[in-house]
This record gives sequence, structure tokens and C-alpha cells, in this order.
Amino acid sequence: MNTVPIERKTPALQDHLPMLCTGVVFLATGIVFGIQGEWARTGIAALLLLTVGVPWLLEYWTRARFPVSLQIQYALLLIAGPYVGGALGLYVAWPPWDTVVHFYSGFPITFAIIAALGVTAQTYRLTFPVWFEVTIVISIKGFVALLWEFGEFFVDQLLGTTTQNDNFDTMTDMLAGFTPSLLLGAALVLYRCKGWFGYIGALLSVAESSRNAVHFQLLNESCRLVSCRQQIM
Repeated sequence: MNTVPIERKTPALQDHLPMLCTGVVFLATGIVFGIQGEWARTGIAALLLLTVGVPWLLEYWTRARFPVSLQIQYALLLIAGPYVGGALGLYVAWPPWDTVVHFYSGFPITFAIIAALGVTAQTYRLTFPVWFEVTIVISIKGFVALLWEFGEFFVDQLLGTTTQNDNFDTMTDMLAGFTPSLLLGAALVLYRCKGWFGYIGALLSVAESSRNAVHFQLLNESCRLVSCRQQIM
């Protein structure tokens, strides 16, 4: 009787390596802050540690894989903003960093909205006109920018940080965070009309790619089992 070697499956954790590494950084520095008695910084690190699990929650809810490229962008946003800016104090040391972070945040968040739009369309078999897609993307990003400012306000009140200085600062941050959605909305139009910006298309087909990967894995497993039975017989 011949034996068939069993292929090792790639651990699911490897698909989330960027978030795992980011979580380790937040956990380690949170412990250091706690030992030093820096309770405000410890609180920020603890809150950030919770946000690391967002990709897993989205995958569980949508049954679609959170692309590694988006995970990297999301991890960089968490590190550059609340961690470096808030916990390590760069917002105070160099106030323009807050606007830089808000501008950068517009890209990963808008990319995530585009991916969510694709998942929704494929899950419910919907077809949207491009003007509607662009309207949805820009509107949701504007709402997210508003929620971001709400979050900064509550964090400042709760932990005594200074992420918001005045109304001018708040409005500048919202404008900086909103602008990338306009740029990526134009990119979405160009993708639909001319096929440019293939990354947009990859995000729109996230759900289909995830289903194909699952079907391929199931087919591969079925073929392996059939081969095993044939070898035994």
C-alpha cells in the first residue's frame, strides 16, 4: 500500500501577518507604558490593540478575505496616527503631522469602501451605474471623516490628549481626509470607462477572488482524497 503525503495547509494567521506584527508592537509598548505609569499612553495602546482585530471581524461578517495590501495600509494608518501621533506625542511636537495622517487615511479608507462596494454587489448580484458607485464612495468617506473627528474629540476628553486644537484644525483635518475620496472616485470612473487603475478592479472583485480561492481549495482537497482512495485500492 502506497501512502500519499498530506499537504500542509498554510496557517490562516500568515494571511494576517501585518496585523499580527502591529498588534505585537502595540502590546509590547503598552506594557512598557504601563510599567512607566503612563496611563494615558497605555490606554491608547490598549484601544489600538483592539482595532487590530477589525480585519478578522470584517472577514467573518462578509466571508471575503481582507487583502494583505489593505492590511498593510490599515496597519500604517494605526501606527502613523493614534500610535506615533497620539501615544508618542508627534501631534504635539509637530502639529502638521495630524493633517498628514488625515490625508493619508483617506486612501486606505476609500480603498476599503470600494472593496465593500464590490463585496455588496457580488453578494447580492447587483449592478450599479458608475455615478452611483462614485456617490456612495464619496458619501461614506465623508461620513467616516466626520466620525473620525468625533472619535478624536472623545479620546481627548477621556485621555487628556490634544488631537484637536480648534475649529480650523478640525475642518482642515476633515478636508484633508475627504480629498482622497475625490481622487479615487475619479480613478474609479477611469477604471470603469477605460480599464485604468487595475488595483481598483482587484478591490471590486475581492469577494469573487475569495470564493474562487475557497472553491479551489475544496477541489484540491477532493482530488487528494480521491487519489488516496485509489492508492489504497
